[in-house]
Amino acid sequence: MAVQSGLRPGKLPVVRGFAIQIRPSEWEELRVAGIVARARIKVDFSSTHRRFVLCAEESGGATANLGHYCGFLPLAGDPTFFVRPVTLAMPNTVHADVSAASLISVEMLRYGTTYTLNIFLHWLTTAAGPDALPAHHQKLLFSAHRGVLSEPLWQEGKKAQAGVHIPAFHRRTGDPLLIPSALHEAVGAITDAVCCVGCRKSHFLALKAITLSEELSAPGVHPPSARATVPQIASAEFPSQAGKSKKRRERRKEKQQLARQAPDTAPPSDTRAGVSVVSGLQEAKP
Repeated sequence: MAVQSGLRPGKLPVVRGFAIQIRPSEWEELRVAGIVARARIKVDFSSTHRRFVLCAEESGGATANLGHYCGFLPLAGDPTFFVRPVTLAMPNTVHADVSAASLISVEMLRYGTTYTLNIFLHWLTTAAGPDALPAHHQKLLFSAHRGVLSEPLWQEGKKAQAGVHIPAFHRRTGDPLLIPSALHEAVGAITDAVCCVGCRKSHFLALKAITLSEELSAPGVHPPSARATVPQIASAEFPSQAGKSKKRRERRKEKQQLARQAPDTAPPSDTRAGVSVVSGLQEAKP
């Protein structure tokens, strides 16, 4: 999303603290395989919604040996949610651009039949002053390592069961770690994503917005208002267009008055491009 604030792009914060911790050897295998999953969020200003929003990229893919994917979903009832599918020449990279006032990030890493999962809720709070950016906050909703799913979903013939399989996660003691029911659909989709060899599609595009229970939601998250004021920091370099609109209306009114004052014998006016122009010219007397 293009920067619409008074700040330079380099000043806009980028959040990466929620990403899965991946070992250097695993990073090297992902690099060699050409898998790019961007677990990061950027704070930017939306002129359409007249407020700051969170911007991210759904990305990732898989090979038969490993997979890495990061997707984002909005909260239900968020009018600022925007998604744009992206198709690139290289597979296993970016699949969609996503932005909203609050986002839920779902990231999964697969190595063989072992899975790691992180799910966070992200939101913005009101800026402390007119010249300050809103603060980014995040809350961990679910995190688990060494989950197991014996089904080889990366093989041919498994596409018909998309979203059905979810890895089983346990503590060291064998006690199960239960994924909240509101997140089951998203976890099923990302499980398919980390098994999608040569991925070229968005696995989150058709998913529903998430409704969190009071236990999972954060007290600072509120449904964004469709009518919000523009922060001073975002509108400093973008003056109001009211003055320009008023001048256009005055010019249009003057042209209409000139058209009404033209003689009755004058030829018809040319109304192309919405502007009334008298096309007849009086001949000069000798």
